Amino acid sequence: MDFSLVFLSFGVGMLIGLTSVGGAALMTPILILILGVRPVVAVGTDLAYTSVTKIMGAWAHWRQGTADVRLALRLARTSVPAGLLGVWLLGEIRKRGYDADVFLRKALGVALILAAALMIFRLPRKRPMNFLHPRAVWLRKWGAPFWAGFTGFSVGLTSVGSGSLLAPFLLLLYPQSTARLIGTDVLHAALLVTSTAAVHLYTGHVNWAMMPMLLFGSIPGVLLGARLSPHMPVQALRLGIAGLLVFSGYRLLSI
Repeated sequence: MDFSLVFLSFGVGMLIGLTSVGGAALMTPILILILGVRPVVAVGTDLAYTSVTKIMGAWAHWRQGTADVRLALRLARTSVPAGLLGVWLLGEIRKRGYDADVFLRKALGVALILAAALMIFRLPRKRPMNFLHPRAVWLRKWGAPFWAGFTGFSVGLTSVGSGSLLAPFLLLLYPQSTARLIGTDVLHAALLVTSTAAVHLYTGHVNWAMMPMLLFGSIPGVLLGARLSPHMPVQALRLGIAGLLVFSGYRLLSI
Protein backbone atom coordinates (compact mmCIF):
# COMPACT_ATOMS: atom_id res chain seq x y z
CA MET A 1 0.00 0.00 0.00
CA ASP A 2 1.50 3.34 -1.11
CA PHE A 3 0.16 5.72 1.53
CA SER A 4 1.53 8.80 -0.25
CA LEU A 5 -0.72 7.97 -3.23
CA VAL A 6 -3.66 7.40 -0.87
CA PHE A 7 -3.02 10.77 0.76
CA LEU A 8 -2.81 12.54 -2.62
CA SER A 9 -6.01 10.91 -3.85
CA PHE A 10 -7.80 11.86 -0.61
CA GLY A 11 -6.87 15.51 -1.19
CA VAL A 12 -7.97 15.38 -4.81
CA GLY A 13 -11.24 13.68 -3.87
CA MET A 14 -11.94 16.33 -1.25
CA LEU A 15 -11.40 19.09 -3.81
CA ILE A 16 -13.82 17.33 -6.19
CA GLY A 17 -16.51 17.33 -3.52
CA LEU A 18 -15.81 20.93 -2.49
CA THR A 19 -15.45 22.62 -5.87
CA SER A 20 -16.20 19.93 -8.54
CA VAL A 21 -12.64 20.61 -9.80
CA GLY A 22 -9.63 18.46 -9.13
CA GLY A 23 -10.03 15.00 -10.64
CA ALA A 24 -8.16 14.92 -13.92
CA ALA A 25 -6.96 18.50 -13.62
CA LEU A 26 -4.80 17.55 -10.64
CA MET A 27 -4.45 13.76 -10.58
CA THR A 28 -3.42 13.23 -14.22
CA PRO A 29 -0.47 15.68 -13.92
CA ILE A 30 0.47 14.00 -10.62
CA LEU A 31 0.54 10.59 -12.31
CA ILE A 32 2.65 11.90 -15.21
CA LEU A 33 4.97 14.43 -13.56
CA ILE A 34 5.50 12.84 -10.13
CA LEU A 35 4.88 9.11 -10.60
CA GLY A 36 6.20 8.81 -14.19
CA VAL A 37 3.12 7.09 -15.63
CA ARG A 38 2.79 7.17 -19.45
CA PRO A 39 0.29 9.90 -20.48
CA VAL A 40 -2.03 7.48 -22.30
CA VAL A 41 -2.18 5.18 -19.26
CA ALA A 42 -2.44 8.16 -16.88
CA VAL A 43 -5.52 9.44 -18.73
CA GLY A 44 -7.20 6.01 -18.73
CA THR A 45 -6.36 5.31 -15.08
CA ASP A 46 -7.54 8.74 -14.00
CA LEU A 47 -10.86 8.38 -15.83
CA ALA A 48 -11.41 4.90 -14.36
CA TYR A 49 -10.84 5.91 -10.75
CA THR A 50 -12.50 9.31 -11.15
CA SER A 51 -15.67 7.68 -12.47
CA VAL A 52 -16.12 5.87 -9.16
CA THR A 53 -15.24 9.03 -7.20
CA LYS A 54 -17.69 11.15 -9.21
CA ILE A 55 -20.47 8.57 -8.77
CA MET A 56 -19.98 8.66 -4.99
CA GLY A 57 -19.87 12.47 -5.03
CA ALA A 58 -23.00 12.65 -7.20
CA TRP A 59 -24.82 10.32 -4.83
CA ALA A 60 -23.85 12.50 -1.85
CA HIS A 61 -24.97 15.72 -3.57
CA TRP A 62 -28.23 14.11 -4.74
CA ARG A 63 -29.06 12.90 -1.22
CA GLN A 64 -28.58 16.37 0.27
CA GLY A 65 -30.50 18.07 -2.56
CA THR A 66 -27.54 19.92 -4.10
CA ALA A 67 -27.88 18.58 -7.66
CA ASP A 68 -30.15 19.49 -10.60
CA VAL A 69 -30.78 16.12 -12.27
CA ARG A 70 -32.62 17.54 -15.30
CA LEU A 71 -29.81 19.98 -16.08
CA ALA A 72 -27.15 17.27 -15.69
CA LEU A 73 -28.98 14.97 -18.12
CA ARG A 74 -29.43 17.82 -20.61
CA LEU A 75 -25.69 18.53 -20.59
CA ALA A 76 -24.89 14.83 -20.97
CA ARG A 77 -26.81 14.62 -24.25
CA THR A 78 -23.96 16.39 -26.03
CA SER A 79 -21.01 15.78 -23.69
CA VAL A 80 -21.15 11.96 -23.69
CA PRO A 81 -21.11 11.52 -27.51
CA ALA A 82 -18.35 14.15 -27.77
CA GLY A 83 -16.35 12.37 -25.06
CA LEU A 84 -16.53 9.11 -26.98
CA LEU A 85 -15.39 11.02 -30.08
CA GLY A 86 -12.34 12.25 -28.13
CA VAL A 87 -11.40 8.69 -27.14
CA TRP A 88 -11.85 7.57 -30.76
CA LEU A 89 -9.54 10.37 -31.97
CA LEU A 90 -6.87 9.27 -29.51
CA GLY A 91 -7.06 5.76 -30.92
CA GLU A 92 -6.80 7.10 -34.48
CA ILE A 93 -3.65 9.06 -33.57
CA ARG A 94 -2.00 5.84 -32.37
CA LYS A 95 -3.15 3.86 -35.42
CA ARG A 96 -1.58 6.41 -37.76
CA GLY A 97 1.83 5.99 -36.14
CA TYR A 98 2.04 9.21 -34.14
CA ASP A 99 3.39 9.27 -30.58
CA ALA A 100 0.18 9.44 -28.56
CA ASP A 101 2.07 10.11 -25.31
CA VAL A 102 3.77 13.24 -26.67
CA PHE A 103 0.51 14.44 -28.21
CA LEU A 104 -1.36 13.87 -24.94
CA ARG A 105 1.25 15.71 -22.87
CA LYS A 106 0.88 18.80 -25.05
CA ALA A 107 -2.92 18.55 -25.27
CA LEU A 108 -3.16 18.09 -21.51
CA GLY A 109 -0.94 21.13 -20.88
CA VAL A 110 -3.16 23.30 -23.10
CA ALA A 111 -6.32 21.95 -21.45
CA LEU A 112 -5.01 22.72 -17.96
CA ILE A 113 -4.08 26.30 -18.83
CA LEU A 114 -7.46 26.83 -20.51
CA ALA A 115 -9.21 25.47 -17.42
CA ALA A 116 -7.20 27.81 -15.19
CA ALA A 117 -8.01 30.80 -17.42
CA LEU A 118 -11.74 30.06 -17.20
CA MET A 119 -11.57 29.73 -13.42
CA ILE A 120 -9.68 33.03 -13.06
CA PHE A 121 -12.09 34.79 -15.43
CA ARG A 122 -14.99 33.71 -13.22
CA LEU A 123 -13.43 34.86 -9.92
CA PRO A 124 -13.48 38.69 -10.27
CA ARG A 125 -17.24 38.88 -10.93
CA LYS A 126 -18.77 40.67 -7.94
CA ARG A 127 -22.10 41.65 -9.46
CA PRO A 128 -24.48 38.82 -10.39
CA MET A 129 -25.38 38.45 -14.05
CA ASN A 130 -28.87 39.48 -15.16
CA PHE A 131 -30.13 35.94 -15.69
CA LEU A 132 -33.21 37.22 -17.56
CA HIS A 133 -31.12 39.08 -20.15
CA PRO A 134 -31.74 37.66 -23.67
CA ARG A 135 -28.04 36.85 -24.05
CA ALA A 136 -28.04 34.85 -20.82
CA VAL A 137 -31.21 33.01 -21.86
CA TRP A 138 -29.70 32.25 -25.30
CA LEU A 139 -26.47 30.98 -23.74
CA ARG A 140 -28.35 28.68 -21.38
CA LYS A 141 -30.41 27.29 -24.25
CA TRP A 142 -27.74 26.87 -26.93
CA GLY A 143 -24.37 27.70 -25.38
CA ALA A 144 -24.64 25.20 -22.54
CA PRO A 145 -25.09 22.12 -24.80
CA PHE A 146 -22.29 23.34 -27.11
CA TRP A 147 -19.87 23.96 -24.24
CA ALA A 148 -20.83 20.63 -22.68
CA GLY A 149 -19.90 18.97 -25.98
CA PHE A 150 -16.52 20.74 -26.04
CA THR A 151 -15.97 19.70 -22.42
CA GLY A 152 -16.86 16.10 -23.25
CA PHE A 153 -14.39 16.04 -26.13
CA SER A 154 -11.64 17.38 -23.86
CA VAL A 155 -12.44 14.72 -21.24
CA GLY A 156 -12.36 11.91 -23.79
CA LEU A 157 -9.05 13.11 -25.21
CA THR A 158 -7.15 14.34 -22.10
CA SER A 159 -9.39 13.42 -19.10
CA VAL A 160 -9.46 17.15 -18.18
CA GLY A 161 -12.66 19.15 -18.21
CA SER A 162 -15.44 17.35 -16.36
CA GLY A 163 -15.26 19.93 -13.55
CA SER A 164 -12.64 22.51 -14.45
CA LEU A 165 -14.11 23.52 -17.84
CA LEU A 166 -17.85 23.20 -17.25
CA ALA A 167 -18.25 24.38 -13.65
CA PRO A 168 -17.25 28.03 -14.33
CA PHE A 169 -19.78 28.14 -17.20
CA LEU A 170 -22.59 26.88 -14.95
CA LEU A 171 -21.68 29.29 -12.15
CA LEU A 172 -21.72 32.19 -14.60
CA LEU A 173 -25.08 31.54 -16.26
CA TYR A 174 -27.43 29.65 -13.95
CA PRO A 175 -29.37 31.36 -11.11
CA GLN A 176 -28.81 28.63 -8.54
CA SER A 177 -26.70 28.38 -5.41
CA THR A 178 -23.01 27.57 -5.80
CA ALA A 179 -23.40 24.31 -3.87
CA ARG A 180 -26.28 23.19 -6.13
CA LEU A 181 -24.39 24.01 -9.33
CA ILE A 182 -21.32 22.18 -8.04
CA GLY A 183 -23.48 19.16 -7.25
CA THR A 184 -25.03 19.33 -10.73
CA ASP A 185 -21.58 19.44 -12.29
CA VAL A 186 -20.43 16.44 -10.23
CA LEU A 187 -23.54 14.48 -11.31
CA HIS A 188 -23.00 15.36 -14.98
CA ALA A 189 -19.32 14.45 -14.67
CA ALA A 190 -20.26 11.04 -13.26
CA LEU A 191 -22.21 10.31 -16.45
CA LEU A 192 -19.51 11.67 -18.77
CA VAL A 193 -16.45 10.21 -17.07
CA THR A 194 -18.01 6.76 -16.63
CA SER A 195 -18.83 6.49 -20.35
CA THR A 196 -15.34 7.53 -21.48
CA ALA A 197 -13.64 5.41 -18.81
CA ALA A 198 -15.47 2.34 -20.12
CA VAL A 199 -13.74 2.73 -23.50
CA HIS A 200 -10.32 3.15 -21.88
CA LEU A 201 -10.96 0.01 -19.81
CA TYR A 202 -11.74 -1.88 -23.01
CA THR A 203 -8.55 -0.67 -24.72
CA GLY A 204 -6.36 -1.55 -21.73
CA HIS A 205 -5.23 1.99 -20.80
CA VAL A 206 -5.69 1.48 -17.05
CA ASN A 207 -3.09 0.75 -14.38
CA TRP A 208 -5.06 -1.64 -12.18
CA ALA A 209 -2.39 -1.73 -9.47
CA MET A 210 -3.00 1.95 -8.66
CA MET A 211 -6.78 1.78 -8.66
CA PRO A 212 -7.33 0.46 -5.07
CA MET A 213 -5.03 3.12 -3.58
CA LEU A 214 -6.62 5.92 -5.60
CA LEU A 215 -10.13 4.83 -4.60
CA PHE A 216 -9.17 4.22 -0.97
CA GLY A 217 -8.22 7.87 -0.66
CA SER A 218 -10.60 9.59 -3.07
CA ILE A 219 -13.95 8.11 -1.97
CA PRO A 220 -13.83 9.34 1.65
CA GLY A 221 -12.30 12.58 0.39
CA VAL A 222 -15.15 13.34 -2.04
CA LEU A 223 -17.82 12.43 0.52
CA LEU A 224 -16.25 14.76 3.08
CA GLY A 225 -15.84 17.52 0.48
CA ALA A 226 -19.49 17.25 -0.63
CA ARG A 227 -20.61 17.52 3.01
CA LEU A 228 -18.47 20.62 3.58
CA SER A 229 -19.11 22.36 0.23
CA PRO A 230 -22.06 24.54 1.36
CA HIS A 231 -19.92 25.98 4.19
CA MET A 232 -16.52 26.58 2.54
CA PRO A 233 -14.98 29.62 0.75
CA VAL A 234 -15.11 28.02 -2.70
CA GLN A 235 -13.74 31.12 -4.47
CA ALA A 236 -10.46 31.05 -2.53
CA LEU A 237 -10.09 27.32 -3.17
CA ARG A 238 -10.67 27.82 -6.90
CA LEU A 239 -8.03 30.56 -7.07
CA GLY A 240 -5.45 28.25 -5.51
CA ILE A 241 -6.39 25.41 -7.84
CA ALA A 242 -6.14 27.75 -10.87
CA GLY A 243 -2.55 28.63 -9.94
CA LEU A 244 -1.67 24.97 -9.60
CA LEU A 245 -3.24 24.19 -12.98
CA VAL A 246 -1.15 26.88 -14.70
CA PHE A 247 2.04 25.46 -13.18
CA SER A 248 1.15 21.87 -14.14
CA GLY A 249 0.18 22.92 -17.67
CA TYR A 250 3.46 24.77 -18.13
CA ARG A 251 5.46 21.77 -16.90
CA LEU A 252 3.68 19.41 -19.29
CA LEU A 253 4.27 21.73 -22.25
CA SER A 254 7.94 22.22 -21.40
CA ILE A 255 9.02 18.56 -21.15
